[in-house]
Amino acid sequence: MQRLQGATLGLWSSFTPVPQYAFATLNLKQLKQRMKSVGSIRKITKAMKMVAASKMKQDVQRLENGKYFGIRSVQDLFAQETYLQKKQLTFKINKTLICPITSDKGLCGGINSSIIRETRSIVRQNRNAYKLFLVGEKSLGALQRGFPELLTQAVTAIQTPINFVNSSSIAHQIQLNATEDIDQIAIIFNQFKNVVQQVVKRVDLLNRKNFIAQFRLVTKYDTAEPEKEFVQNYMYEYYLATAFYHAMLNNFASETSSRMNAMENASKNAGEMLDKLTLEYNKVRQAKITVELCEIISGASAV
Repeated sequence: MQRLQGATLGLWSSFTPVPQYAFATLNLKQLKQRMKSVGSIRKITKAMKMVAASKMKQDVQRLENGKYFGIRSVQDLFAQETYLQKKQLTFKINKTLICPITSDKGLCGGINSSIIRETRSIVRQNRNAYKLFLVGEKSLGALQRGFPELLTQAVTAIQTPINFVNSSSIAHQIQLNATEDIDQIAIIFNQFKNVVQQVVKRVDLLNRKNFIAQFRLVTKYDTAEPEKEFVQNYMYEYYLATAFYHAMLNNFASETSSRMNAMENASKNAGEMLDKLTLEYNKVRQAKITVELCEIISGASAV
């Protein structure tokens, strides 16, 4: 029993007393490190906001200059054709090629997730009635695992700023993937309303076969040269390219404006977090100083 007591006393004597302010010192170091990291993130988000604001101004100006380029010109031609209107052609839609347009980069709010959510809700109604032509890295990453059998092609790393040449080349790839079993092409994109508002929009386009069937009934603009076979192919490519170019302009303007807003919110949240951490840091530092003062006073009183 005495040995046990001696061993117990020896065990307790081997521990060194821990100062009360050791935990406060540890918290100070952690808080200071976290304040530094939050401050760095705040600087990055502020810089990204400024870059996005500059790009947004250019993209919005590009949208204003090109949003009326060729849009609905072919549709207006069909609408003014009296003989075509009398015929009132209707086409049965069995399979649709969906082209969701997303960005290649993230940190731009919820514009990509809204496009992906809309595409999923459409395809899940009847998987056999759809195929996918993906535009943008984000749509590829989100949809290729869920619908691998529906994926025909994906276009990523799109050159910026967008122009009609790039849009026409992508539209040509869409046309090549719209095989004989495709009855309709649907483009899903973010339509730019203003800096703080973007809405998901779907534009349905005819396939080549149905377009030519309608174009053959056009008589008002019939000419001898060039021949009609050439004109109808040219007009279909123009019809598809202008619609896709209009969608790309809207989507790029929506992406940069959404990124600017997201970085502004991130900078604001980082500032609020930094204020809270600074307040907590000052509290811990004051508590440490108070403990040290109490120890000094206690020591002086004991002497």
